[in-house]
Amino acid sequence: MQWWSIPRRGWIIILAELAVIVTLAGWVYSEYVNNTYFQSYMNGLSPILLPIVSVGFGITSATIATLLYLTMRNIRQRDGVREEDSPRRHVSSRKMLKKPMSTSTRAEKPTTGGLAMGPRARPPVTGVSSSRRGTAQDSGNEEDETG
Repeated sequence: MQWWSIPRRGWIIILAELAVIVTLAGWVYSEYVNNTYFQSYMNGLSPILLPIVSVGFGITSATIATLLYLTMRNIRQRDGVREEDSPRRHVSSRKMLKKPMSTSTRAEKPTTGGLAMGPRARPPVTGVSSSRRGTAQDSGNEEDETG
């Protein structure tokens, strides 16, 4: 991972937030040291505040880690990482293509001098309607669909 590839605007936002956090933390510490009323308030609030701050810190850390992971994954996908470099993909990129079986109604002319084959005789289709126009039904699909 290349952490230094963060855009300039991102660094400006990160440093601005850091400056605000450090300023507010310094102000709270200065107030705690110099104000006895604030000291007594914080000492009475600490049994409640400590678990809340701990849980909040954990949730914030997990959120930041998840966002960084997703951002780096999107950057990696956008840059076009090759499939061979990805450890999760071990599937072959070649696919076996099967030629579809089709019945031809035209007489096929042989190219090597064999006998010419005429069109196949189809059994008459009665009482079964096809939902698609212009498609032939196989004899196996002519079952009665009412029962």
